[in-house]
Amino acid sequence: MKKPAIALFLFAALATAAFSDPAKEGLYLDQNVQASYDPLGLQFVTQLYYRVPLITSGGVLWEPTKVDFGVQNNLSPSYEMTGVFVTIEPIAVFSLTLTAQVAGFYNTFGFGFYDLSGYNAGFDDNSLNALPSTGTTGYVLSASPTLQFAVGPIVARDSGTLYYFNVDNGQGYFYERIGNVVLAKKDFEVQNEGDLLDQVSPELLVGLDDYFVYVPASEYLSHRLSAIGFYTRALSKKTSLYSALFLGTFLADRYFQYTVYTAAEVGITVKL
Repeated sequence: MKKPAIALFLFAALATAAFSDPAKEGLYLDQNVQASYDPLGLQFVTQLYYRVPLITSGGVLWEPTKVDFGVQNNLSPSYEMTGVFVTIEPIAVFSLTLTAQVAGFYNTFGFGFYDLSGYNAGFDDNSLNALPSTGTTGYVLSASPTLQFAVGPIVARDSGTLYYFNVDNGQGYFYERIGNVVLAKKDFEVQNEGDLLDQVSPELLVGLDDYFVYVPASEYLSHRLSAIGFYTRALSKKTSLYSALFLGTFLADRYFQYTVYTAAEVGITVKL
């Protein structure tokens, strides 16, 4: 299956609060590119946001606390989503991100929007190639709570995301490329990513990443386990670079079970 299933990666937020610098008020720009193979995916994510520290007193639990609010754009070969987001981190071990985006699906690169007959419809290459692809619009809402903590050099983190899709007037079913699943055109999708990591150096974390996507209405589950390396580096007082590499396999998936999965992300954050 080589049609792009544009996976929405959660690992851009892997730097946990235990290793974060104190929050600094100001305007920030974050730009990253994410790519994967089996499933094939490509996505560019841009965020422009303003950061407000919440608690300015000292202490590892309070220094990173903040509110980020701004605009976000997700761009891939088959869709573009643009909207607003807010991230609230009231304590270093917990944060919550809420997003609301208008979505446009297009067929410019041959990876358009596919109407499907139901939850059991095929979405492999042959099945999709037999169907006409179109363009359409809709909106996507999400809520992502995250728990994170560290004991010595060991970092644990779990982030769940509940998505609500309302696309193409809400009638029928479609192939949802973010999670690589079939959804109704008004539907919920759950993604969860958990990490157990070792801080090898101040700039490098390595460990295991456990990820699943679940569709409550159909009870479909895709489950992936990967080794991960996450690297961050301050380029200046106002600019930082981050990157991540994945290598793993799917323990459960309709088309990719036990195949080799690889993914990478590179991004930069600038305080304007």
